[in-house]
Amino acid sequence: MKRHYLYILFLLINVVFISCDDYVDIKTEGRLYPEETENYRYLLNNTVVFDASYSLVDVASDDILMSDEYATYFENNYGSSDYYRPFKETYKWADSIYYTGEKDNDLNVMYQGLYTANVVIAEVLDSNNGTEAQKSALRAEALVHRAYTFFNLVNIFGKAYDAETSATDLGIPLLTEPTVTEDITRATVKEVYDQIVSDLQMAIEGGLPATRTGTEVGFPSLASAHALLARTYLYMERYEEAKAQAESALSLQNTLLNMEDYINTSDGGWPRRIENPELILSKKSISSYAYAPSLLMLNQELLDSFEEEDLRYQFFTRPISDMTYNAVSGGRAYCIQRLTGEARNAGPTVPEMLLIKAEAEARAGDEEAATTSINTLRKARFRTEDYEPLTAANAEEALVKVLAERRKELMAKGGFRWFDLKRLNKDPRFAKTITHKYIDNVYTLEPRGDRYQFPFASSLFQYASNLEQNP
Repeated sequence: MKRHYLYILFLLINVVFISCDDYVDIKTEGRLYPEETENYRYLLNNTVVFDASYSLVDVASDDILMSDEYATYFENNYGSSDYYRPFKETYKWADSIYYTGEKDNDLNVMYQGLYTANVVIAEVLDSNNGTEAQKSALRAEALVHRAYTFFNLVNIFGKAYDAETSATDLGIPLLTEPTVTEDITRATVKEVYDQIVSDLQMAIEGGLPATRTGTEVGFPSLASAHALLARTYLYMERYEEAKAQAESALSLQNTLLNMEDYINTSDGGWPRRIENPELILSKKSISSYAYAPSLLMLNQELLDSFEEEDLRYQFFTRPISDMTYNAVSGGRAYCIQRLTGEARNAGPTVPEMLLIKAEAEARAGDEEAATTSINTLRKARFRTEDYEPLTAANAEEALVKVLAERRKELMAKGGFRWFDLKRLNKDPRFAKTITHKYIDNVYTLEPRGDRYQFPFASSLFQYASNLEQNP
């Protein structure tokens, strides 16, 4: 039983969520045998586990910084709550985020999705009453979901990819089969990234529809496979390949929302995920505190980086007093939830692809192309009369400006800033020591510090004794 824990614990909930007992035969070994091709579609329809990202990771980054006043408010209102304690411990970069025996629910849900993806990948091609094209496309969907899960988890629990050390750096358990017959151990970062690249390359050849819209935006498309591969190559520092994949994604989906069109929009008026043409694949934060904007008090350093006329500042940040019933007077919080009623999205978007393209161009020494790419995005983030294009005297300046735009555009969205800190800390030009304050305590995280790798919940080690904890 111990060897099956990471699946068996998670998949039982998964089976309940999708009510798949109506469609599949559950054999005694714990595997799912849907048999009919159509039933694999039902498995992949489970947005509870597939439209999911890791909620806590934004809290660890330097995008978030509590003022003394807000920290006191938080401690008085939430400090004794077991439910909100993981938020506080993550913010403090604690050695342990969860109590002994307590489960990491975000990780659980993502492994539920991983199990189901592995079932589809392993079995759909041998299913009945479906065309080869249908089977291939379903398998490609599962490959995209699996690649996304591996990418997120290796960047949360493993070190940043480094070509010189990734073959020995510890990543995550690389579970690629529906059953586990080996003791659960951690693969290297390189092994995980190699699997991600392989999965996405196969998905690109799998016959996915070009794009997804409306209620299907949580289902992978060809554009999403290219987009996630672009993201993966960026973090591997394979910039030309990242640019090529970003351009492939943009050739399929490239619409930007002009924020000027929404200036008079009230709460609830910003396009939801199913209405947002910028969204290539939906992957939302899943814990309930992902919906609590007052938990995401933004660092004044980040707020000061916005130009006064930048509509992202005006739309996506609000005075913290609006969210604490005036209990806290100063500071601002991230507030996409107030505009959409939905949690933060970490899935690939058109803006992210433009940012990847611009960064690759700047790193290649082409400041003109980089500023052109970034200005395509910026033009949609200002009123017409307020917009001024960015310029750069050289590629170095262009890169600095692109990275600044990346931080603003992707703030508080599913871990981008945390992952970027990890990869950029390898470069002396961008290495940064960050601090978090909490009442009378100051916490410091040095570049490439151990706490850039989240600790695993202790409950995992009851069933996976060979799983190595992060230092």
